[in-house]
Amino acid sequence: MQSYKILVVGYGNIGQHLCKELKSPVTEIKVYDKFKSQASDLSIRIANDIEEYANEKFDYAFICVPTEMLQDGSCDVSQVEDAVLAVHKNVNARVIVLKSTVPVGTSENLIISKDVTNLIFSPEYYGTTIHAPEKLDFVVLAGDTVLCDDVAQLYYSIKPKSLRIKHTELETAELAKYMENCFLAMKVAFCSEFAIIAEHMGISYPDLREIFVLDERMGDSHTLIRKDQPYFDSHCLNKDVPGLIKQTHDAKLMSAVYEINKDRKKIYKKE
Repeated sequence: MQSYKILVVGYGNIGQHLCKELKSPVTEIKVYDKFKSQASDLSIRIANDIEEYANEKFDYAFICVPTEMLQDGSCDVSQVEDAVLAVHKNVNARVIVLKSTVPVGTSENLIISKDVTNLIFSPEYYGTTIHAPEKLDFVVLAGDTVLCDDVAQLYYSIKPKSLRIKHTELETAELAKYMENCFLAMKVAFCSEFAIIAEHMGISYPDLREIFVLDERMGDSHTLIRKDQPYFDSHCLNKDVPGLIKQTHDAKLMSAVYEINKDRKKIYKKE
């Protein structure tokens, strides 16, 4: 049986979830994170200096570093660029898999301008809230077909046969990740509005919600709204909605959602 050696770069929420997801009898996982010294799984080694792995060969290096929001609302990709280049220059990895959420065109730019020709993009769907799925039944792999097929073999080795693997273009996958987070933000804003409307009408929002989600088309995630918090305030949604807005002049709906959410925060959030 073939075994795989994996490097995970970044041990925050994404990195920790990925380590759990990829852990199996056929994988050996190591971590590089210059800010952390100990893994929650004591069987996983964390190095604070990428050069500690300079003499090792890895099948895959997964980039799981954060992308924060800059003051103007755009996405800061500096940590992603630093991590990708650190692996590219110092580690022998057959395929580099970028998991961090990045603006459309980031992966292609790294491939062309930095000559990281073994890079593909694979958006993460772990989340940081109660709505995050415990197990994912699909994986999106974007970029060079040969490289994507290579990474697919890893998933076929450790996942159930029912796993769905979608191959696509880099920019399509990058935008798809923003599309999902923006939809969830819009869903929270929508349900928050009805929670406020219901309260003003003397109607129970929990009862209203139960009827709403009876229709399977609605889905029950992101519909639980607290009276004192009728707005979204999660790390991913807070940065990805303005991040999408900054990438295009066509995000009129999401711009409205973002402004409505800011207004509700001013009214209801207690700092």
